[in-house]
Order: sequence, then C-alpha cells, then structure tokens
Amino acid sequence: MSILIVGGGKMGMSHLALATQYIGKRNVALCDTKFSTRLLFRFLGYRTFSSVDAAASGLDQLSGVLIATPTASHAPLVRWAIGKKVPCFVEKPLTLNVKFSDELTTLADATGVPVQVGFVMRYVASFQRLRQLILNNSLGQLLGYTASMRGNVVTKPPAPSSWQSDFARGGGCLNEYGPHIIDLSRFIFGSVREVGAVQMGRVYSSRADDRISIDWSHENSTPGQIEIDWCDITKRKSVIEFNVRFEHANVRVDNSTVEIDWHDNVTLSPVARAQIDVPVQPQNVEYYLRGEEFSLELEEFLGTCVGRRFGVDESLANDTTPHLKDGCEVDRLIDEIARKAGLK
Repeated sequence: MSILIVGGGKMGMSHLALATQYIGKRNVALCDTKFSTRLLFRFLGYRTFSSVDAAASGLDQLSGVLIATPTASHAPLVRWAIGKKVPCFVEKPLTLNVKFSDELTTLADATGVPVQVGFVMRYVASFQRLRQLILNNSLGQLLGYTASMRGNVVTKPPAPSSWQSDFARGGGCLNEYGPHIIDLSRFIFGSVREVGAVQMGRVYSSRADDRISIDWSHENSTPGQIEIDWCDITKRKSVIEFNVRFEHANVRVDNSTVEIDWHDNVTLSPVARAQIDVPVQPQNVEYYLRGEEFSLELEEFLGTCVGRRFGVDESLANDTTPHLKDGCEVDRLIDEIARKAGLK
C-alpha cells in the first residue's frame, strides 16, 4: 500500500505528516518537482519522485493520491489519478475553469473513482452543530443569515509576479477564502438557487479582489449574505462566522463556539433549552496535529483508499464528505460571482 502526496508545500507537508501517523512512513511517498524538496524528504526517510508517472512506476501498489499543488495543476493531476482508477483527494479550489471541473466530474462518475475535495471546514464541530440545529428544526423556522470569512493574508501590495495579485492564477480572496465559506454555506443551508448582488473591493491587489460581498438565496428560499476579506489586520488567523436568525433564537457560530440568544417569547421548557445549549465538543481523532478537522478529513480519505475505518469517533455525520460534485458546484458559483464582480 502506498499513498502518494503530490506537492511538498505547506498543505502537502501537513497531509504527509498526518498520513505518516495513520499508516506509517513506509506507506507514504512524496512527489514534488523541486529537487531540494525531494532531497529533504528523502533524507527524512520518504520515497520521493519528480513526477506522478515516475511514482506510479516506482511504487508497488498505489492506493491513493493526495493533490496539494497550485490550483492550475489540479485538473491534469485529478484526471491522471482517475485514469489510474485510484482514489484521489484534491485541495480546494478544484480548478480555475468550470469546464475542467465539469469534465472531471463526468469522468469520475463514468469510472466510479472516488474523489474527495479539501473543504476541511465541514469537519469543524461548531459548524456541524449549526447544521444539525437546522436539520432538526430545533430553533423553529430558519429566517436568514449573514456569514463572513476574514483574515490577514495580504497586508501590503503583493509583488507584481505574485499569484496572490492575479485572479486568473488563483489569487484574490474569492479564490483563496471563497471555496471554504461557499462550500460551508451550501453544506449547512443547502444548494444555492440564485446569486444576487455582488460588490468587490481592492485594497492592495490590482488584478484580484481583496474584499467581496455576495447576496444570494438557497433552494429552500433562505436568504444569505456573505462577506469575504483577506486584508483584515484585526484577525490573527482566518475566522469564519455565521449569524443566523431563527424563529425562536438568534445564533452566532464561529470556528470554535455556538452561542444561542433565545427570544423572550419562546415556550420551550428549560430542559429542552438545556439539551440544545449543550457546549460543542470537537470529535475525537486518532492523531491530532493542527486541528481535529484536518485529521477527520484525512481519516475519511485514507479509509476510502484502504477499505477500513480509521476514525475513533462515530459522531461525525455520514454525509459530511465533500465529493467532486461539491467542488464543481463551488467552482461554478465562484465563476458566476467573479463575472458579476468584473473579475472575468
């Protein structure tokens, strides 16, 4: 058994470290085009390859491919993995071209090869709780919500050659932050029916967006407003926040907490309220590195690759896994939003 990590950057190293703990170093290999990266990981005891074809030839049994490379390379690499009939994990966003995303979805459906997309925020316990409150109708009718994702990724003008300042190369907060909060909103509130007004702002970037706001509605008629900003110097790291209006309460949810503000006229008993107000507890994971959510998504992918369960906590909803069709739909929404914002 071999799991091939393609890309030795920040995300690739994170996935490699987790996979090593779950299945052992001898079952993990790395593919990267940089000789210095291959040399480093070879020194650490990993098998390394300069191309995916070389890896396929050099590994006895390729059981899964995890793609953590720049977005422009995702489509050919996913297509390669599907051609090898090997389960594949690809980081977000899926591609920078909706046509490519559609083609990959059609190809995966035709071959039956499972492809998981790296929408890791689905695995955060607080967001799982919000989704459950909606599915259970615990707080009455869902009336609407606002959501935001803010961070301080860009605090000065990027270099002219930087991908961050070029939307066409995957730069801008819509490409970088957008996939997370767009998928999360779909996961919690359902499919998006219509994208309304879009406003885009620039702070440091000249060929990309630094701030963007979106009005839309879901198939269940729930209205939502999204704000994305990667120039917020008040944030130490990226933070997602939902403020949701229900019939019986207003709810604020972020990456770690769920706060319920009950309306005065609610007739629920104290016991019923207490059951809903139970503090959020992250799911247990076999190995913790940088957050339970990263372990959980990899546990699911490795389970798909080797055909056995890796998770130690069965409380995770069965329909959490983000599939290729989810990545394709997020790409479609990003494309529509970008066109309305004048980025395309």
